[in-house]
Amino acid sequence: MTLAVIDNIAAQPSPQRTLDNYRTLAANYDSTCMRIEELRLIALHSLELQPGETVFDVACGTGPTLPMLASAVGPTGKVVGIEICPEMAALALKRIASVAGSENVSVAQVATEDFKPVARADALLLCYTQDVLQSATALNSLIACAKPGARITILGMKTLPWLLGWPVNLFNMYRARHYMTTYVNLDRPWRLLEGRGADLQLIHAALWGSAYVVTGTMPLSTFENSPKANSSLKPATNSPLPNPARL
Repeated sequence: MTLAVIDNIAAQPSPQRTLDNYRTLAANYDSTCMRIEELRLIALHSLELQPGETVFDVACGTGPTLPMLASAVGPTGKVVGIEICPEMAALALKRIASVAGSENVSVAQVATEDFKPVARADALLLCYTQDVLQSATALNSLIACAKPGARITILGMKTLPWLLGWPVNLFNMYRARHYMTTYVNLDRPWRLLEGRGADLQLIHAALWGSAYVVTGTMPLSTFENSPKANSSLKPATNSPLPNPARL
């Protein structure tokens, strides 16, 4: 278990470790997420979904928000869950099959980096998707799959300022060691997406400030064509992770 913490100091997420971890976590995943149910509702409501819209639930897991998204966009809208882990995707499909009014929901069992939608998204929801947020390829894919200026809400875990928050940080990082494969940018997980032109604002914090809800809009153009593409905010400039051993 200690090795997972050490491995997570890596500067880039590991798709293979993500897959392996969630295959193990899938069966009991829902029971570990009860404390964030209220935060999910805050995140969902912040998207201000309208009937007929298309929304992507990125790294949707077992699909707890899929039925709520389907209700928000109505029968003329579309909801697409994106999930890399086959076991998690199977549970998501089982969930929506048992909920009336979810005929407009589909689940793509694929890595976010390889996702190819039929239609571009009006809105995107990302709930506890640290690895996706730290993958340049995944972010570029999401930007390409979203309409220019599409709405986005991100819910997840972040670190507190280390001077006073180190006990909470170390506890949370250890507890989350199997739910993410990199701790990079954990002080501001949405940093790389901002560097690609997204306009994001922190609207809610919980759990002593270690949980966040950020909302805003996606870039108006693809990252490669954005004026920020050659700025200092590139993937190579990820915020270094403080070494807990030195604290």
